[in-house]
Amino acid sequence: MNIYNYLDQMYEDLNDKKWDAVEAKYREIALKSSGKKVVKRIAAVELGDYQKSLYECLLEAVELAEGLRFPAIYFEYDIDNNWQGRFLICSEYYPAHEEDDDWVSEWEEELDAPNLAPFAEVYQESGGYDDDDSRVGVTLYLIARTVCAFGRCVDDIARGKMAICIGFHDQSPIWRIREIRK
Repeated sequence: MNIYNYLDQMYEDLNDKKWDAVEAKYREIALKSSGKKVVKRIAAVELGDYQKSLYECLLEAVELAEGLRFPAIYFEYDIDNNWQGRFLICSEYYPAHEEDDDWVSEWEEELDAPNLAPFAEVYQESGGYDDDDSRVGVTLYLIARTVCAFGRCVDDIARGKMAICIGFHDQSPIWRIREIRK
């Protein structure tokens, strides 16, 4: 089970913005590779408070970016550091088709975002990127739930001319949840 092939597929799946369907797909993959026990543990993590806090931080990031007239916001979560999140407000932006994500390393402002300690705990115990199918399945489901929670927050933000992106620390490519509309 090659996690990078699955991540490429997940990004394609996310383009439809059908968050429940994406979560369900990667839940099934995790069930087949990792078993019911760990999948139930991941599914049992209530994301309501996390998503609410994430939304509030996203609103703050959008207001800051609009005030600075910056074109992009990048939400990064660190799977190896307590699933800690942060928003990077970026003065540059390149659309996905340009295949250049260096713009995110030139961020101008940073805002703390919530962590997701229960996901970090599951990841440390049962996840990973090696060739172990069980660990890969767990990691994919954790990532899917995180990205879908963020996607739901983005859906609730008024449409604008700002790119809103996500990725785990050191992820490449960066996933565009909302592309700039020109």
